[in-house]
Amino acid sequence: MAGLGPESGLRLQVLDDQLTTPPGQALVRIIQASLKQNMVSVSCGATKLDGRLSLGSATSYQTVSPGTATLVVTGSSEDAHVSISLAAGTVHTLVVLDGAKGLQVDDLLNAAGSATDPVGGAATGFGGMAPRAPSSPLPWLAVIGAGLLLAVVGGRRLRRLPAARS
Repeated sequence: MAGLGPESGLRLQVLDDQLTTPPGQALVRIIQASLKQNMVSVSCGATKLDGRLSLGSATSYQTVSPGTATLVVTGSSEDAHVSISLAAGTVHTLVVLDGAKGLQVDDLLNAAGSATDPVGGAATGFGGMAPRAPSSPLPWLAVIGAGLLLAVVGGRRLRRLPAARS
């Protein structure tokens, strides 16, 4: 969710994230938030990301080669050259803003992939549905034996009671 546009016309917009990259590549999205430059064009190295990006708009993710690249943001009266590092497997949102000395770009890292894939399942312990080893029958046998002993003792006492009364 992002608040886009000028303060007087600020609107909330849901931006869909993409957190996986093509193998060996990086993904970049641009949000144009400069109030002083209503339209900007953005290129990353030799790749033109967007030719006419208006205030309060966002691009979709675009695939770029990893490495250190120069991001060039060109407005109607000023431009900015920013060096950014894009590692393979990373996803970035680049926000064009007004800085104290002109245009500036904030690099927001959305996701960084793991260098190795996980092996096996997550070790979460014994959950409610986890299979359990069979338990020992000894506690149950002890309870059954004690119950039988009480039943036998109680039965013998009941037989003796009528004989003592007569």
